[in-house]
Amino acid sequence: MMPGTNNADWYDSEESNRRGMITELQRIKRRTAVRPLPVLLLAAVVTSAVMYKFLHKKQMLEAEVVLALTESSMQAHRGVPADQLREYVTSVLLPDAKLLQVIEQRDMFPLRKKLGNEYAIEELRSQLEIMIWKNSFVYYDDEDENAPKSARIGITVLDTDGDRAYAIAHDLAAIAIASHEAERQKLAQSVTHEVAMMKQAVENQISDLEAAITLKQVAMAKASKANNRRLASALALDMTSLAQQRKHLDAQISKIAASPDLAADQITAAGLDMTLAIVEERRPDRPVHSGFVLIMIFVVIGTGSFIGSALIVGAFDSRIHDTDDVERLGLPVLGHVPAFTGDHVGSLSARSVASVGAPNYLRWRSHQ
Repeated sequence: MMPGTNNADWYDSEESNRRGMITELQRIKRRTAVRPLPVLLLAAVVTSAVMYKFLHKKQMLEAEVVLALTESSMQAHRGVPADQLREYVTSVLLPDAKLLQVIEQRDMFPLRKKLGNEYAIEELRSQLEIMIWKNSFVYYDDEDENAPKSARIGITVLDTDGDRAYAIAHDLAAIAIASHEAERQKLAQSVTHEVAMMKQAVENQISDLEAAITLKQVAMAKASKANNRRLASALALDMTSLAQQRKHLDAQISKIAASPDLAADQITAAGLDMTLAIVEERRPDRPVHSGFVLIMIFVVIGTGSFIGSALIVGAFDSRIHDTDDVERLGLPVLGHVPAFTGDHVGSLSARSVASVGAPNYLRWRSHQ
């Protein structure tokens, strides 16, 4: 800005955005009127390509299988937060080895042959979502104290093929149920082994006690034969104590052998009383495009393609159509003769003379 120039005068001298946009649209209109066919063809090609891409775009579809985790015992309620339950399903019930079997069975992710199995497993886990809701393990209700606790586990699979997503979700649900039953069986065997070890330990104590009682009886008989009343009295007291211990051990072994309460408590504490089963399935919804939406998208894309095509065709048009083109070349405009009826008479084209257009590089340089 020159010294002494008023800022307001400089601002007022600038062309408004609205007027500049109208001027540019008029220029596009003139360019299109001169060469309408290339503009329309280019716009049609661009619109068709975009609409084809939009209509044939692969969408991610969701398939879901819902599992119910329910405890069958009401003796003790455990608190299982949703994060721990989700981690149990992800890490324990859906291990990497089982996921790899599903990948190989369904022939998923062809790049796994180059990038390895870890890549395929990671890709499958990225398409997998585990959700927990209706988790009554996390709270305690006095009014519903004796009701068994339960939770809903949703296994959602995303895939471009709805049928494949549904099949994978079913495979994962079956794996989760089988893994849970295997965990129950493994823990049940461990609990049974612990109970058997407890029983064996009590039986060993009884055997040791019987041997001690037998020794005390022999010693007591010898003391009585030797008329040693003091030793006989002490041995009699020991015999009474051993008899009480034997009675206590007999009660324990009877409780272990006759009552399943101990094993039930162990099973409940280990979480083996919880069952897992499928309660709900949801197939992917087929994508349906509304006719009105398609028309609106076609209008928007077509309008944008038409304007863009006019700009592109006009940018490569080196001919002079109005005074603005002359000014961009840096030449003075001496005058302007408006069009009139019959102005084509005597024109260069009527005299079969080729018109001379401004070179493209001059037009592009004039924009800088």
